[in-house]
Amino acid sequence: MRRFLFLSVVMFIVLTGNLFAQNSMETVLTKSKVQLNAGTGFYSGGFPVYAFMDFTISPDWTVGPQINFVFYDNFSFVVSGRADYHFNSLLNIPSAWDLYAGATMGIDFSRRTTFSSGIHVGGRWYWDKTWGLNVEIGGGTYFSSTIGVSMKL
Repeated sequence: MRRFLFLSVVMFIVLTGNLFAQNSMETVLTKSKVQLNAGTGFYSGGFPVYAFMDFTISPDWTVGPQINFVFYDNFSFVVSGRADYHFNSLLNIPSAWDLYAGATMGIDFSRRTTFSSGIHVGGRWYWDKTWGLNVEIGGGTYFSSTIGVSMKL
């Protein structure tokens, strides 16, 4: 069921992108620009509140820090780094949309400090030049599905 939901979201993003996108095919990512993302969702380890930044290092690649506060029976604090590949140029996706996949690695500061890692796939829809909606699904140390807002700085 989760795979079906994930594939449905990805197909919706790809197939309907042309209907809602701006006419210009400018890239979503401009080198040396930053995107700030924050939101909430569901983790297999509890209820998360997250924030991360994407620093554009090329038109297709971003890297940046991520912080998660996870609330469950106990409080968990996860600090990680992430790297993402953005498929917009490869798939010729309109600039209002951003489809990406990547990996995270970091440290989970819960009752005992442990290593945390995972992979994820996500998408953004920018309703104007600054603000957007972000949806992401991932797996690894924790399964996660998150939703939040993105802001281009």
